[in-house]
Amino acid sequence: MKKSISLLATIAVLAPVTTGFAQSSWQTVADFQCAAPATVDALAKDPAGNLYAAISTSDAESRMHAVIRKSSDHGATWSVVEDFVYGARDSVRFLRLGADAAGHLYAAGYAEDNRQTRWIVRKSEIGGNSWSTVDDLAWPGCETTVPQGFAVDVAGNLYVAGYGAEPTTDAKSGRRAHWLVRQSRDGGRNWSTIDDFSYDFSAKAFAIVSTSNGLFIAGSGWNGKRESGGRWLVRKGTPDGAGGFRWQTVDELQRGEHGQWSESRASALAVDVRGSLYAVGRSYAPPGGRAKAHWLVRRASHEGLNWTDVDTFQLEPDCFAAAWGIAANDRGGVFVVGQAADGNNAAHWIVRQSLTGEPGTWSVSDDFRLAAPPPSTPTAAGLINRAADGTVTATSPGNQARGVAILSDSAFVFAGGLANAGPGHAIVRKLKFVRAGELTAASGR
Repeated sequence: MKKSISLLATIAVLAPVTTGFAQSSWQTVADFQCAAPATVDALAKDPAGNLYAAISTSDAESRMHAVIRKSSDHGATWSVVEDFVYGARDSVRFLRLGADAAGHLYAAGYAEDNRQTRWIVRKSEIGGNSWSTVDDLAWPGCETTVPQGFAVDVAGNLYVAGYGAEPTTDAKSGRRAHWLVRQSRDGGRNWSTIDDFSYDFSAKAFAIVSTSNGLFIAGSGWNGKRESGGRWLVRKGTPDGAGGFRWQTVDELQRGEHGQWSESRASALAVDVRGSLYAVGRSYAPPGGRAKAHWLVRRASHEGLNWTDVDTFQLEPDCFAAAWGIAANDRGGVFVVGQAADGNNAAHWIVRQSLTGEPGTWSVSDDFRLAAPPPSTPTAAGLINRAADGTVTATSPGNQARGVAILSDSAFVFAGGLANAGPGHAIVRKLKFVRAGELTAASGR
């Protein structure tokens, strides 16, 4: 797989830090003010270096649109290359972007109406132009079918991971979810399901990566018991020599069980140039600890069989934190983006960084929130909402920010997400790598 393609699937490349380079400070390069949900859900680059952002927004009828914007100048200017609506009343959202070696872009997401949510994969011609739907799926018996991860292997095969959720006859058990992985060997024209996994009762896949050692998929699983929450899962698919895969669970954990809604999950995956694997997400304190999620980064060797913690984080003790995306490069190590709450219930957009990925080497690279309007502004009043798992949301401007997606190359790191300050803000932020002398000269002006 070409290095540029691996970046697009959040399969970032890590090598020793290049001597003589430093980092600039983070800056906001795009602030798309639009109707809620107003989020940058995914980022990607194509082999030509064009940057793409998948943005969720809504129209005057509260129907969600899936918008893709393109920048050919490192985020300085943007143009819309896709504004997708599924039906007259349906809502759509793209959750993952990626590209193949030829430069075709792929967007994976969902379309929903008041009856059903459908799995959607769309493909563009080179450069993000002229889009068409190449996979439209409602898993049999499921009310909800959602793709959330995308990858391309060295042979050009496409993979999309997600889940389908079906109702059960027992109302107390909720909905049974199938962890799904689908494959196309012909550029998206035809698709087949290569993994349908339900753990003991329910499982959801959130991310996928292709390596020389096989496919790795990350997500969560639940055994159906009310007293048990979701468990962090990573599964590996090894080619079986006959065109299929042998599947095994290679990482599983839950630190303390605090009820059905206390879900531990792995949300994103990456692999470095040495072949080490990273999974990021959230988990909970060991038994006896506080029932608030911790930001968690775990790492394994290239075989993906033995996983260990390399970073756990909360912005303040006993406050919710979760990692949502990971990227790395040959300049500045590993970058993880996510969300962390403070003691005042304000949610911060956080990027954490390590030069090596080793335990004890991580620090906050970006702690970002938009400034709230003055208290006299009508939009400044609002309410703080806390979900059962500790996730903080807010109608009060400036109280919610979350980094969702991240990617990097040898020159930049880009992070996308959301922030509140009056209208909805879909945000892209950028970190630039510069020669140490240039950074010193710039700071002295």
